[in-house]
Amino acid sequence: MRQQAVREALLPAAAGLLTFAALFLNHGSSDARLFWIGSAAVVAAAVGWAVRQPQLSRPGIVFFAALGGFVLWQGLSISWSIQPARSWDYTNRGLVYFAFAAVGAVLGGVPARRLAQAGAVLLGALFAWALAAKIVPGLYDDYGRLARLRYPVGYWNELALLAAASVPLALWLVGRRSFDRRVRVGGALLLYAALVVAVLTYSRVGIVLTVAAAVTWLAFDRERLVAVGPLAVAWVVGALVAGAALLLPGVADNGQSNDVRLEDGLAFGAALVIGAAVVFFAMTRVQDRAVDERVARRIGVGLATLVVAALAIAVVRSGGPVDFVRDRWHEFSNPVSAQVPNAPGRIASVSSSNRWRWWTEAWDAFLDHPLRGTGAGTFGLTDRLERDTSLAVTEPHSAPLQDLTETGLVGFALISTALVAAALAIWRRERSGALTALGLAAALCVVHSFVDIDWDYVAVQGPFFLTVGALVSGPPRPAVGRRRLLRSAVLAVAALAALYSLASPWLADRRIDKAYDALVRGDRGTARDEARAAQALNPLAVQPLWVWALAERGEQALELYRRARDLEPKNPETWYVLGEFELHVLMRPRDAYRDLNQSYTLDPYGPAGQKGGALDEARCQIDPATCPG
Repeated sequence: MRQQAVREALLPAAAGLLTFAALFLNHGSSDARLFWIGSAAVVAAAVGWAVRQPQLSRPGIVFFAALGGFVLWQGLSISWSIQPARSWDYTNRGLVYFAFAAVGAVLGGVPARRLAQAGAVLLGALFAWALAAKIVPGLYDDYGRLARLRYPVGYWNELALLAAASVPLALWLVGRRSFDRRVRVGGALLLYAALVVAVLTYSRVGIVLTVAAAVTWLAFDRERLVAVGPLAVAWVVGALVAGAALLLPGVADNGQSNDVRLEDGLAFGAALVIGAAVVFFAMTRVQDRAVDERVARRIGVGLATLVVAALAIAVVRSGGPVDFVRDRWHEFSNPVSAQVPNAPGRIASVSSSNRWRWWTEAWDAFLDHPLRGTGAGTFGLTDRLERDTSLAVTEPHSAPLQDLTETGLVGFALISTALVAAALAIWRRERSGALTALGLAAALCVVHSFVDIDWDYVAVQGPFFLTVGALVSGPPRPAVGRRRLLRSAVLAVAALAALYSLASPWLADRRIDKAYDALVRGDRGTARDEARAAQALNPLAVQPLWVWALAERGEQALELYRRARDLEPKNPETWYVLGEFELHVLMRPRDAYRDLNQSYTLDPYGPAGQKGGALDEARCQIDPATCPG
């Protein structure tokens, strides 16, 4: 009995630690951190499923089968991928998210109320830490370069999404009279922090989703009138504090010195604390009072009227509805003014910030390979092959389009089936406020993925899949008998395979670092050995071959550069590196011109297209008449 109690306590604790690591220790989209977090998730999932047998409804079974099928399809895409190593990395990311969902399944017996409360606590702590980095410059030095709030998640839009996802959890906490006063005050403070965080990220979609989350909750929650007062208090105060922060250069502007950031950060910290105190004390007056429904409706009508009036003014200023729509569409899709500056003024812009170009590229690539795509994680190369500007990107900023272009109709159908099955499983559960809050938070993550690169960030996808895995599962049963031994053996094999897949590229990167260090020391022998080991660990990658070639000479090095080119023949970089070696080391300008010109043909905006660069140099050596002045 005591062992069973320990197990019952350890599994939720392990899930909590995993979620904490995903939120706080992710280091953005880093594959290195993903290895550590993902490995822990794989081990926790395998142990959890060996000890307890999750109970899945039919939609829950479909969810796990489709999600697992999607990850397997990503792995299969390596065989036809235009960038195989990148596809392996993306498959590993999918493995990690599947492991998070499997850990969630072990929590199927945990009440939704406990899951929602734990999520609110973790998100509240995340926002406090994120805002602290604006108050104390030493916590995150990069704010001196770029001021948009993003620490510790690494990307402002993902942090804004987490702020939006916290809103239904916070409204559930403040809208239940049955909760302790401290819990409801905590919910109000979470609402307050979420709004400040969303505004300081300058994320337009994040701010819209934050507001939409509140509106949706108030529209469907039966106790909405209890939550209106705390929401109004928290967001009025939060708007004032966020507005004050936008007026402080050390908080809101790029390129500020450490002294300015320190001075304005302290001022912002004082405003933030005062605002929190106001929310705290105001909650003693409003938390037990339900707003009259007629008053709430009038307020809603008033706010809607203001929005409509502002829209009408904008339409009139544009010259009419047709001109308004045409101007907004031009601003949204125009590639000339596509990149919106990372400044507070971007909030008022409707530009897609290059998304329309990336979406078009993704759709065109999908039409070229509709069934199986170009390979998981390969849009970055697709963009370089299709782009008409020097700006490069690795994802199209739309999960559905990315799935279509990289994994084709098969991959798109599998991940769509998984999400639909999860929604159906959650819908069939017994209704509760906590379940609704968690379901709405998950739905916000799905909506946001239509316009951004959520798949790259374990800080969002880890908690998302863990939550969904828990919500599609029922109370697990202890595993007993021979079936337990057989399942444990299968789980052990699967876990070892997953760990091997995660570890090989990670270990290869470590070997590459050691090889470069050896080259700096002039130790070619060690560099060669480390590069060979890296290539053995990750035979799909071109980097081990490149660093190995640096440790070789003459024809041996040339052969390695050619092997790298053959691994990724559509990659302009592999042709460029080969051509540079032929030009500057082997002194073969004709061979260099051929390969550098191929790089330029694939990507005119890459290094081969630079005026006076290697391609022009090779041309000049072949035909001196082409040399400049």
